[in-house]
Amino acid sequence: MTALLLTALLACGAQADDAKPAPAADPAKVQAGLKKADLADGTEDKTVHKCAGCALGMGGKAAHAIDKDGYTLHMCSAMCKANFEKNLDANLAGLAD
Repeated sequence: MTALLLTALLACGAQADDAKPAPAADPAKVQAGLKKADLADGTEDKTVHKCAGCALGMGGKAAHAIDKDGYTLHMCSAMCKANFEKNLDANLAGLAD
């Protein structure tokens, strides 16, 4: 069954996540995402206290911090941090929407 599913996905052109490089994110949108995330806790201090990987819903921890352009983003877990960092700029740009 697994082999059949894999064959079907490959036939449809499905590729691994890292098969193609992600398009570059608009730097203005990255900055807008950082600013929006910073304001999510009601304080503009360039420290994001809510996990951006969890759509700013979960509390973040300094132990899982990401530094970007003068901002510090506290992620809730090592897994969230790793997933968010895989495509950091695009993920930050997505927060601006």
